[in-house]
Amino acid sequence: MLLLFELLNRKEFLLLSTRIAMNKITSHPILDVPDGGETSFQFEGKTIVCDKGITVAVALHRAGFSVHSHSLDNRSRSLQCGIGKCGACEMLVDGEIRRICITGVDGVREVREVPRDYLPQTKQHDPTKSVSVYKTTVAIIGAGPAGLACREELRKHNIENVVLDNNNKIGGQFVMQTHSFFFFEKEKKFGGMRGFDIAKKLAGDNEEGILLNSTVWDILDGKRIAAKNISTEEIFYVDADYLVVATGAVPTMPVFENDDLPGVYTASVIQKMMNTGFTLPGKNVLTVGAGNVGYLTSYQLMQAGARVKAIIEAQPVEGGFPVQADRVRRLGIPIITSHRLIKAIPNDTLTGITGAVIAECKNMEIIPGTEKLIDDIDTINICTGLTPDNLLITKGNEVFGRKCFGAGDAIHIGEGTTAVLYGKKTALDILQEMGVKINYEEYLSLTEEFIQSQHHPARVIRQPYLPTPGRMSEKPFVLIDCLHSFACNPCAFACPHEAITKPTTNSVPQIDFTKCTGCMECVHQCPGLAIFGYAPKNKLIYIPLEFLAEENETVFLVNNTGEKLGEGVIVKILPKPNKTNIAVVKALNLNEEELLQVRGFIAKKNYPEPLELKPVEFKEEQKIYLCHCEDVTIEKVLSAVGNRKFISIGEIKHITRLGAGVCRGQLCTDRLKSVMKEKGITLTGDAAPRAPLSNQLSLGELITPTKKEKIVTGKNIRKIEVPVLIAGGGMAGSSLYRYFAESGYKPALINSGRGSSWRNIAAGRAVFGIPEIADIARHNLEIFKELQQISDIHFRSTRFVNFIHNETLYEIMEKSQSWSGGQMIECEDFTKIISPFINPDLKKNYLAAFITPDCWQATPGLVIDLIRSLGSRAGGTIYEDCELMEVHKENDKFIALVKDNESNYIEFYTPNFVNALGADAEKFAAQLGLETGLYPVKQQAFITRRLPNLGINNEPLDMLIDRTKVNGFTNFYAQQLLETGQIIGCAETASEPADANKNIRINTQDFIRSVSEKLVNWIPRLSSVGLQAVWAGYYVEPRMIVDPENGLLAGLQGSGFMFSQYLAKMYVDKLSGKRVPDYFDRLKLDGDGFKRKNI
Repeated sequence: MLLLFELLNRKEFLLLSTRIAMNKITSHPILDVPDGGETSFQFEGKTIVCDKGITVAVALHRAGFSVHSHSLDNRSRSLQCGIGKCGACEMLVDGEIRRICITGVDGVREVREVPRDYLPQTKQHDPTKSVSVYKTTVAIIGAGPAGLACREELRKHNIENVVLDNNNKIGGQFVMQTHSFFFFEKEKKFGGMRGFDIAKKLAGDNEEGILLNSTVWDILDGKRIAAKNISTEEIFYVDADYLVVATGAVPTMPVFENDDLPGVYTASVIQKMMNTGFTLPGKNVLTVGAGNVGYLTSYQLMQAGARVKAIIEAQPVEGGFPVQADRVRRLGIPIITSHRLIKAIPNDTLTGITGAVIAECKNMEIIPGTEKLIDDIDTINICTGLTPDNLLITKGNEVFGRKCFGAGDAIHIGEGTTAVLYGKKTALDILQEMGVKINYEEYLSLTEEFIQSQHHPARVIRQPYLPTPGRMSEKPFVLIDCLHSFACNPCAFACPHEAITKPTTNSVPQIDFTKCTGCMECVHQCPGLAIFGYAPKNKLIYIPLEFLAEENETVFLVNNTGEKLGEGVIVKILPKPNKTNIAVVKALNLNEEELLQVRGFIAKKNYPEPLELKPVEFKEEQKIYLCHCEDVTIEKVLSAVGNRKFISIGEIKHITRLGAGVCRGQLCTDRLKSVMKEKGITLTGDAAPRAPLSNQLSLGELITPTKKEKIVTGKNIRKIEVPVLIAGGGMAGSSLYRYFAESGYKPALINSGRGSSWRNIAAGRAVFGIPEIADIARHNLEIFKELQQISDIHFRSTRFVNFIHNETLYEIMEKSQSWSGGQMIECEDFTKIISPFINPDLKKNYLAAFITPDCWQATPGLVIDLIRSLGSRAGGTIYEDCELMEVHKENDKFIALVKDNESNYIEFYTPNFVNALGADAEKFAAQLGLETGLYPVKQQAFITRRLPNLGINNEPLDMLIDRTKVNGFTNFYAQQLLETGQIIGCAETASEPADANKNIRINTQDFIRSVSEKLVNWIPRLSSVGLQAVWAGYYVEPRMIVDPENGLLAGLQGSGFMFSQYLAKMYVDKLSGKRVPDYFDRLKLDGDGFKRKNI
């Protein structure tokens, strides 16, 4: 019995091996078929033996297993996108759900379909493993032509970058392209090269920083790109200043009956399986779409040994480049326009197809009664266009803002040539954004090339240029059958005698037949295979050859339409290094005129039979599904729409679940749009890109690790030990720097962005209702006076004028006179005590005004510069334009990673780290396990043009304050600067939650209107005075924290300029063991922070 069982298994194994051999490409005219040995894995109880290095999807197809999953309605499903961007091919690979189109077979033990009721086993994830975080200047998502070209240009300028791609090879779509590419170049570089060779050249010899097998699953706050290595299962992150999304495109699938049957494949599936997996998806193919993709995939299928029966096109005219259409017609492939595919006919087991029903159409609409059957096919090659894969651009724009760039097909569908130029242009755009000097003439030239590469071919001449009759008979010559202008000129570099010229993209190549020697060097170097050689005297034709052929073989000679002109024999095949060989064919029965019409040949044994279109009575038998992930039919969508004439994509998604599957709507949204357009229904909005953008994640992988993040940079990290490290160069950080230095600590200050105090309105006061705050303010006033003695900081004493708008405020101010030293003045005295220019009618708005003494003004820039100078003189060191990236603590040392202004990294080691980072304080406190509860609130400010002094006795105007609420603002402040006479002021938001974390680079209309209204109401003469600038900064709320034990000086609520110096002095005194006021402990993290009110 054991022997019989072994024999049966052996028989099964042999049958399986036979199936593999049937689909495997063993020889190819362009590609070298690899022989890397064999491996095997189990599939549904069977042993699959396959080549190493291929994908699981290719191995299963070779073995005859084209069904990878079943839909919710139990439909057989196979590959759909072929490039890892949908979930059609998800299977269990060694117990893990994987997309088998990008999962290699090496090391795989078992593959099986994901059961309907699949519940994964518990998997232990190691929380002690540190997570890698790559720090870089530019992150590029996509290692295709655009991404690699962008990387190449950035590397020329020494700009650090990281590239992520979910494939195991660089090149993106170029890896799958065996044809030569069009380029119009001033110096030959890429023109005439094949796609896979261009990818290698773009990457160069150094692939450092290219992270393959890495899928981006989200773009997180803080310019952090979240990724996963699908090979090692490692979660990692990339922090970058700039983002380039070069994710290419996803194939579109037109809507027809049985449109996701095994055997119905997009061009990307076919090209990847055929040109990288060396496997034919089928032998007899119908191509849908007469554009460049349709032409080239059909051509490549024929190269690989398949038979393309026809190309159908719904439009009344062919698309793409005429030279590409010519190359397939010369193979005998008919191109049928004004026809649509309406049904794929399944085989009996629903594991493949046997035919297709097509019909005539007008304006894309089917003409009933014109249905015809194309039978004896096993594959439908869908080439009906591409859709930009732009989900990450939508997310990137939200996170990176103007520092997010798209490139290549992710923005605009174009040729590979365009993608390369787009990538280079994007790199130069980034360099300009960074302030890096570039050669602008080169930039303009590149931009011109980029634009020209997108031009559709235009007919320039009716017939190819011919030599004179005398020259024809004298010696061999070439004919360039390139009648349309487009961006291509490799032929101009090909001729060793400079006989071919093409000066512009708007022209066609021209030949100087007096220079042409008939060497035929140009014949094999034309990407469009549009150059042919002729020797009429000897009846010889020199034809570019990219197919397997044999010398002495008898052939039919054909013209550009595939029409037989006569017979010939292949005299010789001239091998060429680029593998576009030259076939020397002798015509057997053609005259000279007929000879010059020959553009190709077909072996007599391979000449196709005429395509037979059989009439058929069409009846829709199966439901048509728009969303294959969730099995959403057209009927279900139309039911949701009802009798409405417009509906949002989001509403359809939430009612029907269309787009809610693992592909995130990338494939079905376009299908929905096409059907709704046919039905006259308008779709509004776009599908929201919700994270995770890749479904190849598990919850366990996202658990917070116990170890710190592992920082990875492309540069060596310099290490510096310092006694004290202060992060933040505003008023608080600079004051800490001074007092630490004067106490002998030799501190280091890292500063980026200068701090909010540079943006304040230059004022302070010593009068507060809370005694502790008043004490801090009075000490600061004394420090300001001391600074003025050292150097001129434009310090002057001023008054605060509080306009009183209601009885409640009046009572509060009146009571404060006993301790504040303030003075209440009536409205009629405003012009005598406040300003002679004050509006005499302010009594309509106010009851009185309360003037408080002990206030001051100084120029923030001069103050901070002086404070820092004092610190540096006392032994401190400032690291300017250095950004803190990360901080953690190991044992008794803080380790801070810092990036300097040249994008070099420094690790500071220190026993004393002080967080004085203002709006960013909470972020870095959290990295040290501290919860501060701090948050930044946007506050806006303004300054006018220069003015003469407007105060009493020709003095600058004191600080005017109005606490009424207008247009969402309150606490309006304005004062005149001593140095310039400009009026500077601000208004606080009336709703902190509404303005928390708002963008301070954006001003609001309500603010500008509100402050203008206040100023003009106070002093009417200001109505004709212009604003010099409007800006914003952050108040960090809701309380002050001054805590040496936890290294915090933050949360100063917009009073950093007024309070920082004495707070910093107390901080250093406390750390040094000196006496500080008793109230100091209330400022610690676990204290109450005084919870002051701003009155």
